[in-house]
Amino acid sequence: MRREDIILIVDDDPDHLYLMDRYVSSYGYQYKCVERGTEAIEHLQAGNVSVVVTDMVMPEMDGMELLKYIKKHYADIDVVVMTGYSSEYSYIDVIQAGATDFIKKPFKRYEFLAKLDRVFRERHLLHELRQAKEKAEAASTAKTNFMNLISHELKTPMNGILGFTQLLRNSDLPQNQREYVNMISESAGVLMNLINHLLDFSRIDAQKNDLKPSHFNLPKLFEEIFCSIEPKASAKGLPLKLVLEDSLSQKILFGDSAVLSQVLIDIIDNAVKFSDQGEIVIDVVSKEQLEAERLLIQFSISDHGCGMEQDKIASLFEPFIQAENYLTRKHGGAGLGLAICSNLVQLMNGDIWVESQLGEGSTFHFTADMKLA
Repeated sequence: MRREDIILIVDDDPDHLYLMDRYVSSYGYQYKCVERGTEAIEHLQAGNVSVVVTDMVMPEMDGMELLKYIKKHYADIDVVVMTGYSSEYSYIDVIQAGATDFIKKPFKRYEFLAKLDRVFRERHLLHELRQAKEKAEAASTAKTNFMNLISHELKTPMNGILGFTQLLRNSDLPQNQREYVNMISESAGVLMNLINHLLDFSRIDAQKNDLKPSHFNLPKLFEEIFCSIEPKASAKGLPLKLVLEDSLSQKILFGDSAVLSQVLIDIIDNAVKFSDQGEIVIDVVSKEQLEAERLLIQFSISDHGCGMEQDKIASLFEPFIQAENYLTRKHGGAGLGLAICSNLVQLMNGDIWVESQLGEGSTFHFTADMKLA
């Protein structure tokens, strides 16, 4: 029991109130005694009351009325009901009304004190849990703020490096120096991609990624996506092939196209990264008409890349996980991309999964719940 915890005892029977006074004072609790429910409310309004012990049958305001008042206006206060199990209210009635516990008159001193001890132990535990939760939330906020600050501070010089390397690439350089500049540019691009993933992950971890829906259509969305990925795919000789269901190509959708685009770019970019042959096929079909104005759409991205072992698939969408260590060394990355995709797909009320065979390639599937405009 904390020092500020006060027990308020409410009973219109002076003899019983005297007995309660003796019980509670002998155990060292802080307490106040009143004879009416209206007096109890005045003490509640003054504050510092943690537990109310009330009789049920009282004039003006009975125990049930007082109990309901407390639960409505002071939900954190525990109420122990003293009842003789009258025909008016049963034990079930008082518990359903929000009482923490009840004790039947007449009762022994040790029985009553055991009830109070249990209530205060539970209150102490809840207090510690709230404090732990607040500390954890504060630590999480501090971590997120630190990640955002560092990531933004890194982006500024990285943008400068990328900008100046682009200028150098467009200048008249000897071949060997041009190769050096290309290597700098590629390395800076990898670092910038990692920084963007860290920012995305910290935002999602803080649940700041609220959807911002707008009208869009899939052909235009994929046109923009292919513009950003096709140069890299072409450099590796990997054609990008879109198979879009005819009915979907005509529909105007209402959803967060930026979130959908980010998931598609990350998965297609992975397919390009881990493939050295074949083609990247993006298949889009409508799976289910959820309601008159909602549609579940499935996106499948297939490659002929390195694939992965079955025991690695289960943890693939966990943060900071890579399929194999040698792939990390060869292709880079922090293992955040698919974890971000998984969170973003959940925001779209969808599911994400993968089918893969080692050495034969992978197919990543995800669904998205979209409104029809």
